[in-house]
Order: sequence, then C-alpha cells, then structure tokens
Amino acid sequence: MKQLTSYSLRPERVALTLVAILALLIVVHVLAMQANFNPALGLKERFGFHYWQLAFFDLDEEESFGTWFNSGLLLVAAVLLIQQARILRAQGAAWQRWWLILGIGFCVLSMDEIAGMHEWVNSMLGDTPWTVIGAPIFALVGLAYIPFLWHHRWRTGLLFLLAGAIYGGGAVGVEHFTDSEVNSLHYNMWTALEEGMEMLGVIVLIYTLLDHLRGTRSQRLRIEVGVEMETSTSVKS
Repeated sequence: MKQLTSYSLRPERVALTLVAILALLIVVHVLAMQANFNPALGLKERFGFHYWQLAFFDLDEEESFGTWFNSGLLLVAAVLLIQQARILRAQGAAWQRWWLILGIGFCVLSMDEIAGMHEWVNSMLGDTPWTVIGAPIFALVGLAYIPFLWHHRWRTGLLFLLAGAIYGGGAVGVEHFTDSEVNSLHYNMWTALEEGMEMLGVIVLIYTLLDHLRGTRSQRLRIEVGVEMETSTSVKS
C-alpha cells in the first residue's frame, strides 16, 4: 500500500471540537426559533423574514446543518465500530460480531437521520408516537449488550453506558414527551434539548471508540490513508 497521508489524533481534542460545533448549532437553533416563534420579541414583524430563511438552522429540519452534522457523527461512529470488528476478526478475538452489529445499526441510524424513516413510522402509526415502539427496542438492545458491557467494564464499558444513556434519553425520552405542535416555541425549545442530547451521546461514543482504539491514554491514535498499488512484470522470450 502506498501511503498518501497520515493523521495523529487525540480523542480528547476530537471530542472537544465536536462539542464546540454542537454548542454552536444549538445556540443558533435557539436564536433562530426565538426570532421566528416568540411574538414577544417582535423580530419577525420588525424585519419581515420568513421561516424558510431560517430553516437551515432548525435542528428538527431534515434539510439543515444540524441534520447533516448528526448524520455525519453517526456515520463516523459506524465506521469506527466496524473497524474495531475488523481488527478483532483479524486477531481471531471474541466479541467482533457485537461490534459489527453496532456498526451496522449506526449505519442505519445515519441513513434514518437524512431519509427520515422514523417520521415515516410516525405517519403509519397515526396518533401513536414511534417512541412507543422505539423505547422497547432500545431497552432490549441495552439488555442484550449487558455481557458486552461487562466484558469491557470500567473505562470503555462505562463510557458506552454513558453514551447510550445520553443518546437514548434524547432520542426516546425527550421526544416522547415533546409537544406535537411543531409550529410552536415550546416544541422547538425542547427540540434543542432532544437533538442536543442525541448528538452529544454520539460524540461520547466517538470519543469512547477512539480512546479504546488508541490503547493507553499516553498514546496518540494514528490514522493512515493510502491506496493499493498493484504491480506486474512480464518477461519476453
């Protein structure tokens, strides 16, 4: 393989950078939704803008910076999970299927963030929110992974548990109790909490995976990018 470039990463720095971006997205969402839905401020009437001019900053909007960022986070987590499964498979070690299943699951979540599959489920269920189905599934997955968490107990296991609690608390917990009236200030403020918890949970997971892959905390994780070079020789007689 011909190496094109390499990157040296510290999981702490990666996590802090992602948290800073998340904080900016949340602040911009709150400001935009306050400007659009809070009549007490009177900004909409004063400046004459429309919602579509602010939709890029709405974390609940499919075509927005927040949705793109969230989908990207989920995809990065999926790639790291699948990479860990590949490493364990090459070593002939146990638990590689558990990592792989999680990786595939996060690939699906990344697609759902853009494609809106859970919104489709909401439409199919009518007045019943999708969280009625999502909560038991989330709980079953958590129970099934107890042996996995126990095997990776202490640092990695606890961080996995923390990431799952934050993500699940936002994706299932907060969304279940959020007002269904999307064109309201109340709904959009709760959206900031829901989407913020989801993305923070994935950031904690990404940190956990990078930390697990690098080994000891004194080491840096090195990522190399290269291409396969196939050469052939021929002999003329």
